[in-house]
Amino acid sequence: MMTGSTWVLWWRDAQGTASLGLLQERLLRGLRAQLRGRWSMDTKLFHSPYSFVDLQNLKVSDTSTKQPAARGTASDQSMYMVVRGQGTAKRQFFVMASNRVVIETEPEMESIVVRLKNLWTPRQTARIEGYSYEGDDWIIRTGNLMVGTSYKGLIIEINYLPCSNPEQTRGLMRELLMMILPPDAQIDPNNTVDYQRASLDPERMTDRHTAYQYVNLFTQSSLL
Repeated sequence: MMTGSTWVLWWRDAQGTASLGLLQERLLRGLRAQLRGRWSMDTKLFHSPYSFVDLQNLKVSDTSTKQPAARGTASDQSMYMVVRGQGTAKRQFFVMASNRVVIETEPEMESIVVRLKNLWTPRQTARIEGYSYEGDDWIIRTGNLMVGTSYKGLIIEINYLPCSNPEQTRGLMRELLMMILPPDAQIDPNNTVDYQRASLDPERMTDRHTAYQYVNLFTQSSLL
């Protein structure tokens, strides 16, 4: 289980394999990191004809005239599934109800949601594929971001292990970021995350906070 504090960022103008290779060189040679192996993550967007309140109350009414939420927004009719890790280390989270609810579920939940086609329709998938690196007290994951079949830049996830308070660790993580990025890189720092909106402790991060960061980044940047 991941501990510490995590920061998820988007390198918008990254150049695919070339940028991924640049980060790898600076991490391995400059920061003396150890390559832990490949890393991947999926975020899937589902839409429902029913609002979150309807689903909570199990009210099934005629919603044929309802319009789907606009892309780039997190509405009561949207649900995001964030899948991290592989095999026995696989973790799965659902974020829904205008980003007000974050829960961790068993892996079998995905197949259940897929079967509920009258409630949840898959709309789009964001996939990240890259590598994971480890330093003395941090883990950095980097990966190319594909939304559908379109390349959308590069994701960087910095995990500072000794401390779980994001405000106390942001300066240290920013220093790490500056050591591996080109000075002219266009970065979305994902600074608009409101953990309290989802009833998450803003001073003590968990894996649910990290999943929430991804959904916030993808919705606020109109990627999903």
